[in-house]
Amino acid sequence: MEDSSLELPEEFTCPISGLLMADPVIVSTGHTFERGCILSCVDLGFTPSLLSPYLDLSAISKPSSLPLFPNINLKTAILNWCTKTGFPKPFPITQVAAREIVHGLIAREKIPTAESQPSLTIARENIPYSSHSRQPSLELVPEVTQVEMKKSSLEDNLLVRLIDTEPGEQVAALVSLREATRESQEKRCSLCTSRMLGVLRQHLLSRNAAVQINAAAALVNLSLEPSNKITMVRAEIVPPLVELLTHGSSELRDHAAGAIYSLAVEEKNRVAIGVLAAIPPLLKLFSTTSEGVRARRDAGMGLYYLTLDELNRSKIARLHGVARTLLEMMNDEAEVRRPALMVLANMAVCKEGREVLIDCGTVEVLVGVMRDDEVAVPGSVEEENCLRALRWMSRASIRFRSMARAVGAEVVLRQVEESTVDGPRKEYALRTLRSIAGEEEDGSSSSRSMCGSGDGIIMVSFSDTSPFRQLYNEHHKLAKLKSAQF
Repeated sequence: MEDSSLELPEEFTCPISGLLMADPVIVSTGHTFERGCILSCVDLGFTPSLLSPYLDLSAISKPSSLPLFPNINLKTAILNWCTKTGFPKPFPITQVAAREIVHGLIAREKIPTAESQPSLTIARENIPYSSHSRQPSLELVPEVTQVEMKKSSLEDNLLVRLIDTEPGEQVAALVSLREATRESQEKRCSLCTSRMLGVLRQHLLSRNAAVQINAAAALVNLSLEPSNKITMVRAEIVPPLVELLTHGSSELRDHAAGAIYSLAVEEKNRVAIGVLAAIPPLLKLFSTTSEGVRARRDAGMGLYYLTLDELNRSKIARLHGVARTLLEMMNDEAEVRRPALMVLANMAVCKEGREVLIDCGTVEVLVGVMRDDEVAVPGSVEEENCLRALRWMSRASIRFRSMARAVGAEVVLRQVEESTVDGPRKEYALRTLRSIAGEEEDGSSSSRSMCGSGDGIIMVSFSDTSPFRQLYNEHHKLAKLKSAQF
């Protein structure tokens, strides 16, 4: 973590965003800007005051018409300075973030005050924007509702303060944002805009620790709203959160884990979060005993939701030592042990995960957990996830069967099967017992079904060519779907 008192060299910052430049370019006047920021100025037809005496960006027809020259020497100097001081290397600014920063400048320089225009207000959110437009996407519209005025004024006020160059003002604005996002669902929805997320994304990598912490906490609050989750991932919030998980302070890791956990609850976000390399730092945080319980729990729950996706299950199964790491948590407190069992059960769903788990002695550990009524209380989440993991591992057939018999799994499973009313737990126990007994084998040329006939049980075997084989398969597909709904 960098020194919060470290002074950022002025020549390394973009005059438009005030942030450390990742892709500095020189314009015809000799001034240097972050590429994304100056292109957004052209796109919006806005000329920063620094250039206004020399160059009119509104006269340029399109961004590609502006001659830009990479400032390689400055970029090298910035990267060397980051390496020397330990300051995080800057990310190239996204188009969305750059546009919103420029919008903020436009708001500060061009929007009339309430005193000068008492009957007008700003309407931004629903105005169509054309990338070829030469005017900013800000219009003055008459007589909007008081609710719209309030929303607009709150967001605009916060954005103006957030892009202030003074860290103290940025922190004060972020504290106000945190308070606002705790107040109501309405405010969490109205403040989760591309403009706000673009600025918060930059503040996550601020040189000021207080700015980082408050920005991360505000994002956790915004992520609690279901309608915000996809918007936040699309605004590229995840990469800086992963950076904080990897290199941030303990408090920052706590907030980052909470945000990723919340975003991973949304099914459509899981693949993207996995692709953005969130799984390894989450696992590291989850397994670090010196971290706080809340941070570890959030990291574990984030892993659980991510591993509900098939691609992420394969990713975590390929991580070195993952099974042993999760099994060591069986002796941890309940808030950590519970998500560890949930992740293990998800891993067992895929073939790679089953092989890794069986190699590490997971069968013996889970049977031992189930024998301890104080850990896996009958009917508890812990017991159900043990049963689910054992059921999936039983698909490894012969390897699982010998291990399960050696550790006395049949006795434990029979107790569950006999004492449980119909439901997923009973189904998991019964099917695992059948597998141990050799009555259910994946990949065999025939399958057995236990069918009730009066007071007795008839064992029926279907060959691969039997006309009843398809009906049998469809029946068990439906049973699996039902058993997964818990």
